[in-house]
Amino acid sequence: MPPFRTAVIDKPMDVSRRLADFGLTIDQMLAVRDSARAASDDASPLMPQNAPGTLAYIHGVGALRSKLLDGEWVIDRTLGVEAVINHRLGIRIGYQNVDRSCDPHFPPMPRSEKGSGSARLCRLPLFDFYGFVLETDVDRLPSDDTQDPHSDQIITYFVMVGEDGSVELSCPVIANKRYSDFVERIFIDQPNDDWSARLDPENDPVEDFDVSVTFKDRTA
Repeated sequence: MPPFRTAVIDKPMDVSRRLADFGLTIDQMLAVRDSARAASDDASPLMPQNAPGTLAYIHGVGALRSKLLDGEWVIDRTLGVEAVINHRLGIRIGYQNVDRSCDPHFPPMPRSEKGSGSARLCRLPLFDFYGFVLETDVDRLPSDDTQDPHSDQIITYFVMVGEDGSVELSCPVIANKRYSDFVERIFIDQPNDDWSARLDPENDPVEDFDVSVTFKDRTA
């Protein structure tokens, strides 16, 4: 099988420029993270054990929609996956709680294991040798032959929020109940990461630029 190369974008200016390709900003992504984290922290010890993650997910999805919905970005629930979608750009964005984001050596993993039903969901042909499987609740799974009607047009990303407050916007490949690889990882923020110090005030955005992308080779 050919080696898999993940595009990693981690320099603040490059992150801003890449998000601009989607019509998004760093502040929007941080707002989603902050809303999810605040909801998780508000969980009472009297609530069910999974309350922090559930509340983070509910408010993360809510914040994602409140920040992005603008006419082009609209609510999407294809195959039960709560997300937003932009048909002009061909991008779908969902929300995911993960262990940790923005670590170049250890890719994020979902805080809850992917269920066996995830294999029944649609596969997006990101590459001719990789499938992209979406996830939903077991009691809302479609039939085995159900396909994503947008599978040949839409690439799916997730805002991935770590337990430590780290956040990235990334496009994973899901297989065997886990993220097996990533097409692209855009590092938004991580703990003790002083973005203002890393930004050079003399380097203002320009019209013509090249985003610096690091590729990591992975052999499946």
